Amino acid sequence: MSSILGACGLNCSECIGYKATQSNDPEAVAKVAAEWSRYFNIEIKPETIYCDGCMVDSNRKSRFCPQCEVRKCVVDRSIANCAYCDDYPCEILTEFFKEAPCIQGRLNEIRAELGK
Repeated sequence: MSSILGACGLNCSECIGYKATQSNDPEAVAKVAAEWSRYFNIEIKPETIYCDGCMVDSNRKSRFCPQCEVRKCVVDRSIANCAYCDDYPCEILTEFFKEAPCIQGRLNEIRAELGK
């Protein structure tokens, strides 16, 4: 499975929801839904787990994609991900780093490769 990155720099191919989707295994998807329901303390239905990656041209997006401020900004700016943004790191992304600090390192690596 090739590696694809989300708008924020999250490696989609490492996401359990993405993996369950790509395996076409409804039981795996249901297991992810149950796990995320417990973790986020909200009901997450299996049909909202299916995701091909937030930046991929596909109708299958996880339930989190439509409400993701980072993804919306990247789409609005027509860039591949936050590493390509001239306003990096912005306030939205800085808040996101608090929840997922590993992503900052990945985006910084991409920026270094871009010479930014």
